[in-house]
Amino acid sequence: MKTESIYFIWAHPRADSLTAHIVEEMQGQAARDGMSTTTLDLYRSGFDPVLGTEDEPDWNDSTKRLSPEVHRLFGELEGKDTLVVVFPVWWYSFPAIIKGYMDRVWNHGLAYGEGHRLPARKIHWVGLVGGSEERFARRGWLANMTDFFNGIGGYLGIEKTEVTFLYNTIGVEEDIVDRERHFENLFAEARGVVSGLAA
Repeated sequence: MKTESIYFIWAHPRADSLTAHIVEEMQGQAARDGMSTTTLDLYRSGFDPVLGTEDEPDWNDSTKRLSPEVHRLFGELEGKDTLVVVFPVWWYSFPAIIKGYMDRVWNHGLAYGEGHRLPARKIHWVGLVGGSEERFARRGWLANMTDFFNGIGGYLGIEKTEVTFLYNTIGVEEDIVDRERHFENLFAEARGVVSGLAA
């Protein structure tokens, strides 16, 4: 039986953030479930999210050679079954550094274009929402962001795209009585995402 291989991509300026702890919990669960993992910490890796002319897509030439950094990072995706992207939801989207990663690494001639596709079969997005699920959904952002992520997966030819939002990650909602238990539940939900990948 083939071992599930996960490539974690995550972004938060603080290495001790809740986002970082969520990633740690997911990595630990993957290890317990016998999965192999690779992790790209976009901030600590020194990744430059700015798309320059060297990596600008050439729509008339899908064989254009991009920067060495882009080819190295895209090469890390080879042999990975699932990409798990973990991030705080800022301005109802992901941090800009993730958009820069997508612009540069999930690039034309590598991740899409004639004869090209993203190597992974699945993408699972995990977004940390500061407020409640009720407000997030009522304002239309649950549907909006889910449709956006599903659209990205479809564009890249991904077989399966899933989205998980972890709510009340700031922990200040009035109905949160036991903050410690609340965050333990968030960790458990994140671990469940990983266990579900092998199903």
